[in-house]
Amino acid sequence: MIQQLFELAEKKRIAELEVLTNQSSNFSVQAYEGKIESYKKTNTAGLGVRGTYQAGTGYAYTERLRPPEFETLLDMVKDNASLMKEKEPMFQKKEVGNWHDSQPDLTEKEKITLALELESQARLAEEVSDVSYAMISSGESTRQIANTHGLNKIYRSNYSMAYLSVIVKRGEEVETDSAYYIGDLSKLDRVKLIDEAVGKARRKLGGKPMPVGRYQAVLDRRVVCSLLGVYSGIFSARNVLQGTSRLEGQLGEKLFGSLDLLDDPLSGHERILFDDEGMDTSTRYLVRDGVVESYLHSLQTAAEMRQAPTGHGIRSYKGTVQIAPHRLQIPNGTTGLNNLFTEITNGIYITDVQGLHSGTNTVSGDFSLAAQGFRIENGQITSPVKEITIAHNFFDMFTQPIKKADDFDFSMPGGHSQYGAPSILFETIAVSS
Repeated sequence: MIQQLFELAEKKRIAELEVLTNQSSNFSVQAYEGKIESYKKTNTAGLGVRGTYQAGTGYAYTERLRPPEFETLLDMVKDNASLMKEKEPMFQKKEVGNWHDSQPDLTEKEKITLALELESQARLAEEVSDVSYAMISSGESTRQIANTHGLNKIYRSNYSMAYLSVIVKRGEEVETDSAYYIGDLSKLDRVKLIDEAVGKARRKLGGKPMPVGRYQAVLDRRVVCSLLGVYSGIFSARNVLQGTSRLEGQLGEKLFGSLDLLDDPLSGHERILFDDEGMDTSTRYLVRDGVVESYLHSLQTAAEMRQAPTGHGIRSYKGTVQIAPHRLQIPNGTTGLNNLFTEITNGIYITDVQGLHSGTNTVSGDFSLAAQGFRIENGQITSPVKEITIAHNFFDMFTQPIKKADDFDFSMPGGHSQYGAPSILFETIAVSS
């Protein structure tokens, strides 16, 4: 199929052609009140091409993977390239590889049974009034990138996940929270997953606002990951070129105190061996000891800025090349989370934030977010807190001294990028009600 496209492109005088294909299958089952509420199986496949014609680059895609469609597909590439007066570079090394990253998987019947058992057991937990989600999902995909310069790389992978969300009730007060597990579902500890979801929900009960002020604050690892997700775009070379990143012209500058921030594509729930332009990935520090060391580049931005490409050109078969991190993370600390609390006389432990898109400014770095958490008094967690707002600046918060716990974990997968961090103690953060 790909060779047919290459031969046809040559006949149509398309100077170079890149082909990206993706095939995936996904399964999910959700239990509610002892029955299967949702059962889904999907299979998708698509092919996207990027070609150089005359002085421009054109894109096109199809989900009809049949040779009769290829003629129209490449004509669309030519038409789109004619409208664009800019030529995007393509990977020009002959590299070939076929990788497989398979995890053990259960049968569909076993997944259905697991979902039903997880839901029924969660309902038996103390103060649980309902189970919002008891879901088992899995999927597998094959991604291939090839071009007329001799590139041809294939990667196959799969995943399995259990997700549980519960509602707890005490009197008239209601709270909810969730937990998830990614990996070999035959090794899932259901009791541990249920205890985590229920415990996180129950500890919110009785929450009240706290006095307005500036406090020492421990941000839970989930909150830190959320902030990394929002502000990761500041490292995109495209945003730097467009003037929408404060890091423009800041390579080599110490902007982030003692922070280390790196992208490790071989960590997280799935390895990323090469990007969607065929460039091999590698572990890369974006910030080391507070110093900005690197931007994230596609082939095009690297050429424009005369810097080395970093393997962060990302696209679906339907889209154009964008830039995103793979597994952006702050390395783990060495101090137990409870030991961080002992350093606080009057502070707060922030466990949840809301309004990440409406309450953040990715250019200035300012954020103001609705939050929940716990009072910390004389080194001890004393009472839950809710109906508060926390405010700070993403750039400024890391210039102050920070201390990291040893509870590193990744955020729940969603899209290409995944974020990892430990919980972090910051010297001051503004709290209002």
